[in-house]
Amino acid sequence: MKVFFTPLLLIALTLSSSLSFAIVSPTPESKIQKQNNSGTIQIGWQDLQGKVAPYYDPFRELTQKQIYNLSIYGRVVELQKTLPNRVTEKMIKMGEEAKSKLIADKVDIEGLFAQREIIVAKRRKAAMATNSLLINRQIQISGYLLALEFNEGLVTEFLLVPTVGACSHKPVPAANQLILVKTKQAFEARSPYVPIRVTGTLQSNQQNKNLNLVDGNKQIQMAYFIDDGMVTEL
Repeated sequence: MKVFFTPLLLIALTLSSSLSFAIVSPTPESKIQKQNNSGTIQIGWQDLQGKVAPYYDPFRELTQKQIYNLSIYGRVVELQKTLPNRVTEKMIKMGEEAKSKLIADKVDIEGLFAQREIIVAKRRKAAMATNSLLINRQIQISGYLLALEFNEGLVTEFLLVPTVGACSHKPVPAANQLILVKTKQAFEARSPYVPIRVTGTLQSNQQNKNLNLVDGNKQIQMAYFIDDGMVTEL
């Protein structure tokens, strides 16, 4: 059976693989104190996370198998309510089997569904939260280049991402873990995910970008922007 997820359930379940917290606490600020003679602050990716009120996320306690079974059961239940004519006996059987496995694992199915929208809203807020201490400051950060715009084969605009494969064959990171960079000078990127260091003024500028990949088009949401960034290949 091909499984389709509801938008809320999809976000609630898949964000767990891209956000690095279950119980969120204020971001440590110790890393952002490193400053060179030019006044540039050297930061790490954790420093980009904004402060959010701590919250408990029950979805983070589920195994991948439990998440899968919850998505199967949730989709069948939704179809039975909204499009009952599309629900086949095979789908009903799969939904019941998934439910039985969740019950055997003592998963609170109804409790999770009841909290779904609340957790989604909290995750969205945490994913978009920026660190106000870094806005309009000259920063330096290392990461990997994912090109967005080319000019005669040279890169002029790109996403700086924290890990190799992010946004492509790996999950899209939280918006506050992506930086849109426009460069002072176009440069040649010899391969995807070139390790680089970027220096520039960090701005908070929440926006979306279309990313064209081999496996299709993705709408990427980012929370930070650097204009006229200086790039050093590592």
